[in-house]
Amino acid sequence: MNRITFTVDETGNLVRICADEEVEVFIVDPNVPRDRVYQWSSLRVGRDAVEEELGGWPVGDKNHVTVRH
Repeated sequence: MNRITFTVDETGNLVRICADEEVEVFIVDPNVPRDRVYQWSSLRVGRDAVEEELGGWPVGDKNHVTVRH
C-alpha cells in the first residue's frame, strides 16, 4: 500500500507533503471561493522521504488526534 504524509508546523500550517510514488495533490479551501482549488507543487517522492517524515514514531489513529484550542 502506498503512503502519503502531510506535515504541519507548530501553528497547523501545511509545510510538506511526501508520497511513496508520484501523485497529484490538490488542496481545496472553500473559504477562498475564487481560488478554491490549487495544486501542491513541491511533493517529495520516495519511500525514503516518507520514512524520514514518519521518523520511527508510533502511528496513532485519526480518532486520537489532540484538539488545539
